[in-house]
Amino acid sequence: MLGTLVSGMVVSCGGGDDFSYDGPVPEGRVSGESTDNSWSDDPAAKGYEVPAIRQGDGIYFVSHYARLNNSSSEKGLNYCLEWDASAYHSRWVAFVFDNTNNAKRVSRTNTWAEDPDLPQSVRLSVNSYSGSGYTRGHICASADRLNSTEANNQTFYMSNMTPQLYDYNGGYWAVLEALVQNWGRSTKFKRVYVCKGGTIRDDQLRGTFNTNNASGRSCKVKIPKYNFMAILAETAGGSFQSIGFWMEHKDYSDGSGHYSSDNRAPTYLMKGHAMSIDELENKTGINFFCNLNDALENAVESSYSESAWTW
Repeated sequence: MLGTLVSGMVVSCGGGDDFSYDGPVPEGRVSGESTDNSWSDDPAAKGYEVPAIRQGDGIYFVSHYARLNNSSSEKGLNYCLEWDASAYHSRWVAFVFDNTNNAKRVSRTNTWAEDPDLPQSVRLSVNSYSGSGYTRGHICASADRLNSTEANNQTFYMSNMTPQLYDYNGGYWAVLEALVQNWGRSTKFKRVYVCKGGTIRDDQLRGTFNTNNASGRSCKVKIPKYNFMAILAETAGGSFQSIGFWMEHKDYSDGSGHYSSDNRAPTYLMKGHAMSIDELENKTGINFFCNLNDALENAVESSYSESAWTW
């Protein structure tokens, strides 16, 4: 039986599906989207980390599977994404840290590649960012997937890239990524579900750049103005907690904030970018963690507690 709500919006779960929650239903759910992904035939779409998937022309749901380690042929879900062909950018990328994939066994491979599971007509090539002034910023980071060579290789697919300023990519944003990686590899948690991305709505862009796609045709890539992360953690004891992050994509060494000479902020400053999942949903228009039991979803997304996380 699912337990009762406890302080800090950490919700206990011991099995079953009869949890009762009498609090308000958060606003901001996405218009025109299903409340879960039960309609999809892809089992990857049912994972807790996967938000509500859109349906329509130019929208592709892609799930990548990779060997769990180099010494075994067993494969597991590496990450999945929703590709928006009109933006030449993913709407989000989702993955899980657990004891099958959170080990650090291999090094970064730098094997940049087109995404073989997308139609060539909507892919980006490895050179599509050239001359744009932006780096190829991983969404599922290379350091998120060090359990096998194949898993790391797949993080270099161009569908997993977002245009990022050089210092932001390797500096301020990387600090937040390292923090979440520490949570994902912590013995405190049984699983950590992550959904990351950059904003591609027209009112949330830094701009666009013109380039050629993998077919050699001209195309326009959207440049996000903001990056986000939605985190859901399941403890060994069966409780759940969540937290969201919203960060402006900019040069943090411009005197506007806290940073060191190499543009890497102290980890505790990431608290300033934290918010509840409900608030993050209102900003992004994405329905995160939609595959949870509705009552549990409403409870765990409505608030967050800084003290429930290690900074």
